[in-house]
Parts: sequence; C-alpha cells; structure tokens
Amino acid sequence: MLLPDSFNSVTHLSVSRSLTGEALHWFAWLTVIFLLVPAIMVFLPGLALLSLGVAVVSIWMMHRLVSVFDLRQLTIPAFFYYLYFAVILIPGWFIYADEITPSRGRFLFGIESVLLTVPLGIAIANVFFGFRRRSIRAYFARPVEREDFDDRAVRLFFLFFTGAIVVVLIYIREARTIPLFYLIRHPGETIVAAMLREDSLKLLKSHLTYLYAVLRGTIFPFLILFAFARYRGGKKRPWHSLFLLSLLGGVFYGSLTIEKSPVAAIVGMLFLLYYLLRGGRVGRLASVAAVMLFLCFPLAVILLAYNGSEGGTLWGAMRAIGIRLFYSPAQIVYAYFEVFPAVIPFQHGASIVKLASLVGWKSLDIPNAVGMYMTAGADLNTISANSCFIGNLNADFGLVGVVLGAVLAGFLMQAASIYFCSRPKTAATLSAHTICMWAFGLLVTTALPTTLLSGGVAFALLLSWIFRSPAQRDDYRGRESRPVFAD
Repeated sequence: MLLPDSFNSVTHLSVSRSLTGEALHWFAWLTVIFLLVPAIMVFLPGLALLSLGVAVVSIWMMHRLVSVFDLRQLTIPAFFYYLYFAVILIPGWFIYADEITPSRGRFLFGIESVLLTVPLGIAIANVFFGFRRRSIRAYFARPVEREDFDDRAVRLFFLFFTGAIVVVLIYIREARTIPLFYLIRHPGETIVAAMLREDSLKLLKSHLTYLYAVLRGTIFPFLILFAFARYRGGKKRPWHSLFLLSLLGGVFYGSLTIEKSPVAAIVGMLFLLYYLLRGGRVGRLASVAAVMLFLCFPLAVILLAYNGSEGGTLWGAMRAIGIRLFYSPAQIVYAYFEVFPAVIPFQHGASIVKLASLVGWKSLDIPNAVGMYMTAGADLNTISANSCFIGNLNADFGLVGVVLGAVLAGFLMQAASIYFCSRPKTAATLSAHTICMWAFGLLVTTALPTTLLSGGVAFALLLSWIFRSPAQRDDYRGRESRPVFAD
C-alpha cells in the first residue's frame, strides 16, 4: 500500500527525533559515568560522597514508588519530598559545614535518614494497600466528575460559613488588640507587633484556641476550595459569589495575627487545587501569578513592620522571605538537635500537648524553649520556633524516634494519597486532597501530630465526608464492593 509523501515525511521525522533523543540519553549517562563520577570521587570528601550516595538512592526509590520526576502527576509524598529537599536537606548541608558543635553529626544523620525512612514507609503502604504506580497515572487521567448542584450543598455551605464568621467575631472580641490593625496604624513597630502576634494566638487565654486554629487551617480553606471547585465545575451561580465571599473571609481572618503563612497558604492551596482540576497541567501564566500572589501578604507585612528601617525596602523584604523559606527551617532543626538532649532532656512524648494532658504529664512548650534559646539576649519574652517534624521527634525520643517517626510519616502520607486515588474526583474529595497535600508538605515546618489534627488532615477528611452529596454516598457504597486498584 502506497502512503502519501507527507505521511512518510512525518514518520521519518518522528523516527529521527526518537533516535536523536535516545543518543542524547546515552551520551548523558556516559558523561555522568566517565566524567562526573570520577571528578566527584576525586574532589569531594568521603562524607560528602556518602551523603550524595544516600540522596541518589533516595531519589531512585521515590521515582520507583511515586514517579517523583513526573511534575504532571504530583502526589502527596512527592510534594513533601520536593519541599524537604529545598527547605531542609540542601540548606542543612551548608549549616552542617558551618557549625562546629558536637550535635552536628546527629543533625546530619537526622536530616539524611529521612531520605531513606520516608520512602520505606511509602513502600510499606504500597504493599499493605496493594497499590501500583500506574494508579497515579490513571487518577490524573480521570476527568472530574459531573455533580448534581442541589440546594443542600448551598445550605450546608452557608451553615459552615455563618458559623465560621461567628467564631471570627468571637476571636476579635477575645483578642481585643488585633496585630494587623495595630501594624497598619503604627508602621515600623516591629517588636510591639511581634509581641501582639504572640498574645493574640499562642498566649491567648481562651477555651476556643484550638477551634481558632482549625478554623484558620482547615475550615476556611475547605470552604474556599470547595466553592472554587464547584465554580470551575461549570455552575457559575451561586458558587462564584460563594467563592469570593469565603475567600474574603478566609484572607481577612488569616491576616489578623500578621502571621505570614495563613494567607500565603490559601493561595498555595488554590494553585494546588487548580493543578488537580487540570489533571496536572497548568500554564506558565497561572504558575507565575500563583508565586506573585503567594508573596504579596508576606511582603506587605514585612514592609509595614520594618517601615523606615533597613528591612523596609522591597529588596530587604524579599531577602527576609528567602531566608525564612530556604534557610531558617533547617537552622531551627539544627537548634532542636543542639538543645535536645544537651540542654533539655528528651521529653518522651510530653511535647504532644493533647497526649500530655490526657495522661497527666507536665508539658513543655518546645517551640518556645528552642526559640528563646536561639534568640538569647533579644528583648523578647516569648517566641515560637516551629520545626520540621524530625525536630519534634528528636526532642521526644532522640534519633530512634526520628527514624521510626519518619517511616510512620511516609506510610501516612502515602496512605492518604492512595485514599484519594481510589475516590471519585469531586469538589469535596479534591478540596480535601488539596488540604492534605499542603498539610503533609508542611511537615518541613510542623510536627506530625499537628499535621494530622489541627494542621488539616483529619478535619479535611471529615469535611469531605460531610459535604458529599447523597448520590455520591450511594456511589461510594458501590465502589467499596469493587476492587480499588486493577493490576
């Protein structure tokens, strides 16, 4: 059979491209094996070679387990893994090189052990749940399900939103002096604003403190994401208005304490939801806009706080944010390894406030203790130095806790990822998926119990169950009787 010349030319072109790509692939590998590896072995010390080997093995494991290199199929463990490399591991190597205290060895072991223990936990979860990597591809290829937009969802949304607004009003009354309002009226009052932030959150004497944290970390974000997902699902009214209403409420409440992360987190979660709705395909414009919006509120707070001083310039604010994101978290982790057990003995679980209150233990405010240690001599009575989850594990149980806790963290984040891969892509499940992805990603700056409870995971799953429609409940019952993953 004779084929058109145009078809033959296209076929020839595709074959040529595939041969060129294969040749470049093998050339790259030969370059690495015969040039890069010998150079590394000559110029790098033995410890650096060992660290590099651990990183290479870890990357290989993560790619085999969750396709970590595929940016269009980003899973919960892969999202955490990227953040851990950027925020903890790479800065941690520089901190290890600069420090001379005896705890530097324990610190290096702690941050590098995560590279192997988290993948181990993921592998255990895959075996336990019978999960295959191809299910990730199937999940992202699956379209978002069309839902019935009934009045029940609108009434339920209004019920939660009204309750959230009532809680916000109660919070404003209890906090009295709101840091955001004070900073707007008194720009440049950095120390006073910092003390007000502590008083309005950590030191606030209220029976609703836990509810305030859950409202900011889970309830408002879920309402925003749920309304956005339904609006993107094709139903413009009333979900467009509900999205804007909940977004304004969430941003307002998140900005009151002048903490930089709550408002930025809303922007980050909206981008992750957009990523999931689009099946992992987002354009450059959306990516650039997300980064700019993510930085807006932190920049505004820093510029107001340091108005008239050296940090009050745009460059100074950008530099402060860069240090806060890509250096301070690893520095705080190092302080945790330096303080425990050399300065303060291991707590054996007493740092978990809820657990300590249940069993009658005396609880230590570890973030405050480490923060005061790091800022010794500063004119501050209280400060919070929240650490990557391995810092809290070391404070409680030492290196054994770091190793076992990281395996558990890997198992839990992969279990959550498997759960969402097995569920239909609806507004409720996608919103919960987004919150869980963000919450597990924040393990680079948050303790594991906080991530599971007030940090968002447990309440996101609960809200996804509450907001599912009756038709989805029937569908879930049918799905439970079928195998989740096909080999």
